[in-house]
Amino acid sequence: MGQAKEELLKIMPALNSARKARDMMKVFTRKIRFDLAGEEKPFSLEIDKGQMQITEDATGEADIIVTGEGKEFAKVISAGVDVTHPIAFGHIVITRGKVSEMTLLNRILWATRGA
Repeated sequence: MGQAKEELLKIMPALNSARKARDMMKVFTRKIRFDLAGEEKPFSLEIDKGQMQITEDATGEADIIVTGEGKEFAKVISAGVDVTHPIAFGHIVITRGKVSEMTLLNRILWATRGA
């Protein structure tokens, strides 16, 4: 398992139980596919009805597709790096969807910081 997926799995239970994160996820129903270097294989983050889950389904339609370096996206999750920084430096590329949607994902991922 790669760093990005591992970091998501670590924080997912806290996000799924935190009211602030759940409220944001209720309005951000998305399937985000990650095809990142350093990950075993592509995976998807599915957000629906205020909950997120990781699936091995890297096929079919995705609202957002993220490519690039897994270790750089892992820093967004674990070190609080703003997602726009690795995007600006070309470490992360949004090949489908809008970069602005990634900023909302950023807010969801950080919803339990300082709580």
